[in-house]
Amino acid sequence: MQAKAVAPAARGNGKRALILLICGAVLLAIGIVGLFSLQGKAVRFDKAYDTKGDLSGFFFGALEEGQSYSFLQNLWLGIARYRLWVMLAGLVLIVIYVALNRDLLYSQNVAPYVFVAPFIITFLVFFAYPLISTIMMSFQEITGAGTTWIGLKNYQDLFANKNFYTAVRNSVVYMVLTCAILIPVPMLLAYLAETGLSKAGSLFKTVAFMPVLCSVVVAGIIFRMMFSELDGAMMNQLRGLLGMKPITWLKDQHGSMFAMVLLCFWRWTGMNMLYYMAGLKSISRELYEAADIDGANGVQKFTKICLPLLKPTTIYVLTISIYAGLAMFTESYMIFGGNNSPKNYGLTIVGYLYRYGFEKVDKFGFASAVGLVLLVGALIITLVQLRITGVIGKKED
Repeated sequence: MQAKAVAPAARGNGKRALILLICGAVLLAIGIVGLFSLQGKAVRFDKAYDTKGDLSGFFFGALEEGQSYSFLQNLWLGIARYRLWVMLAGLVLIVIYVALNRDLLYSQNVAPYVFVAPFIITFLVFFAYPLISTIMMSFQEITGAGTTWIGLKNYQDLFANKNFYTAVRNSVVYMVLTCAILIPVPMLLAYLAETGLSKAGSLFKTVAFMPVLCSVVVAGIIFRMMFSELDGAMMNQLRGLLGMKPITWLKDQHGSMFAMVLLCFWRWTGMNMLYYMAGLKSISRELYEAADIDGANGVQKFTKICLPLLKPTTIYVLTISIYAGLAMFTESYMIFGGNNSPKNYGLTIVGYLYRYGFEKVDKFGFASAVGLVLLVGALIITLVQLRITGVIGKKED
């Protein structure tokens, strides 16, 4: 009878503890929403709230003469101002709940959620929230005085700007050229390093990988000097050895693209070689031995064994190369010594975004529209190549 009497009391304590968890989660969520609702203007809002200044630039619009905020509006303003205390109160309630139910720390049902929680929180804070904020800002005009909803005007201005199409063309050409080079060449070099150059394989791998460790800033400065218009620049000296006249590499469309692609090739060949060498390691040696018995030569082994079995590695390298090609910015910025290249020969989509997001004033909404167009474009290109390569949309047997 005594054991039966204790059980209802334990269940009652569990229900009261559950209320603490629910209240803590609600307070934590309200505090986070209050923080995100300020859209990066928390310091200015806090100052305006503390000095009883104008809050219309943050919430609820301007007040008429003699008008005041309602109770609920004042409550939300207080939550937004003391958001950190609200979140702290929520965390305290959650900690109290866990302290009252210590068996949860050893529960196999709760453990998966604890391990997944860091990823979910990171995803929500560093991806979902910025993405949602960017979508909202792309429909707004953001100035120092506040934000104004302008609908599709940013997108209309974007698609009417000639420099945008120049940036898209440069980025797409750069992406295609780098993918065309940084897939077959590293694959072949990795195959030679693993088979044909076994005596000097370790040294060859080390030398090939060293450019990856070089800072892109340093590499960009070096390539800028290599492609200088001076007669003593390295590339003009090479032209002189071939009996050709010096040219202004970085003031020519093809010369500018050649410099950027060459920098990418020099820097990332070693990294892609590493991916392909890892793929080659996974191929069974028995297949090569069987090919030797059948009298296959090195070319036949490469085309009949390596190429088919390296398809997953190739798809991965292609995917990251597409993203890297469309997201290229630092290389162009360092080669041209800034974001303003001659006739926009080095302008990329990310450089175009940087120009309006950071170099110009009151164009952050326009830059958000550029970023979303880049995101959608990269997503479409990636999905198309995954569909073509059979990664998605493949029918199961």
